Amino acid sequence: MLVGFSVGNYKSFKNRQSISFEASKIVRHKNHVSIESNKRLLKSALIFGANASGKSNFIEAIDISRLMIIGGLDRINLNKCHFRISKEMYNQPAIFEYRMIIDEVEYSYGIVISYVNKSIISEWLVRFEKNGKETYIFNREVDSNNVCKSITELKFTNDKQKERMDFFLEGFSENISDSYKRKTILSDIALRVNDDDGIFFEIKKVFEWFDKIIVIFPETKYNYSDVATDEIKKIHLSEWMKHFDTGIEKVIFEKQHMDFEKIFHNDPSIEAIRKKIDISNAVEKRPVVIKINGQIYEFKKDENGNIIYDKLVLNHGNEEDLFDYDDESDGTKRLIDLVPVFYEKDSASVVLIDEIDRSIHTKAVREFLEIFYESNESENHQLIATTHDTNLLDLDLLRQDEIWFVERQEDNSSKVYSLNKYKQRFDKKIDKDYLLGRYGAVPVFLKDNILEE
Repeated sequence: MLVGFSVGNYKSFKNRQSISFEASKIVRHKNHVSIESNKRLLKSALIFGANASGKSNFIEAIDISRLMIIGGLDRINLNKCHFRISKEMYNQPAIFEYRMIIDEVEYSYGIVISYVNKSIISEWLVRFEKNGKETYIFNREVDSNNVCKSITELKFTNDKQKERMDFFLEGFSENISDSYKRKTILSDIALRVNDDDGIFFEIKKVFEWFDKIIVIFPETKYNYSDVATDEIKKIHLSEWMKHFDTGIEKVIFEKQHMDFEKIFHNDPSIEAIRKKIDISNAVEKRPVVIKINGQIYEFKKDENGNIIYDKLVLNHGNEEDLFDYDDESDGTKRLIDLVPVFYEKDSASVVLIDEIDRSIHTKAVREFLEIFYESNESENHQLIATTHDTNLLDLDLLRQDEIWFVERQEDNSSKVYSLNKYKQRFDKKIDKDYLLGRYGAVPVFLKDNILEE
């Protein structure tokens, strides 16, 4: 579970800003809290703020740092990612740090990025021991002479394990190559080891925690890759759409006969999709569901090894004229796109949704959150969402410490803070106070008349 995240010098975040999932002493909504390694951690955080305050930038900071950690900097566009209002910030590093608990063990993982050199200048993975001691599993630093040094504080009882660790860290030391300057130690080790216990297995678990984070932006549809149809059926997708009053009576996967290659129209991802289908057919023995060109398809192999597929269609009451996914309203598509929050949360550590209220009625958003809390009552999955919907500012729905604000400062930098600092009573109508500006993070309009000539 995520304990906290902080970011500095990324887009609108000039100074380091943080969000914490450590629960306060509030006693309401106990099912919103999970106990992990003797810490009380929140299962959700809703982030409110005016337009251009930095809410989306906060979600992007988690997403881009996750991609850096998993795949390095080579495929990341760092141009114009620094705090551009102050020219000197280009020469200052960006920092991304996570605190998380994995299998009852707490870690801190962070990376520091140079915009000038497009390289990683610092990286660390710290384990917090039960006795309060902090142990660097590895620590990488570029010193004032531009020399990279990577060390570990681990005490090995096995010489072979020590030699392996020294071997990995040597590649990130004085003679580090240009390609290694842009990749993380975490990914390098995790992708090269197959241990099922010990320190390298531990490092791999931390890497996999990042790999399982789901991010859903408003302008990008959720990719159904690696999701099997039987998983969708488990949560009764048809009943889900009925529950939200979409007019859909039944969700169907209809058999199609078009050639597999024609679906992709020379899309270069076709080979990657083939590989996913091969793996799913060989290992999991179940189909794969993927969204392509505005449609949702289920791919599998027949007894002869040929790829066959069905397309998702929707019955609105006329079985002779079924609707494609792309025929649906933006709100209905959004509800379908949000379904993975539930059927993939068994493997996801954290789900992030930017603009959870986009195209969805306020009552439907509230119902979505209530279903999340109910289905997650005995689980420890977490949801971070940004929203403009002030109807969600309700202490009958959320705890005070689950409500966060992002406010644009006078220098146009973003500041993150919690409602909990205001010590509001549980029976307070906070939505009205928010709109009156009591908590900040609301638009401030100029007093002049914009309609005057």
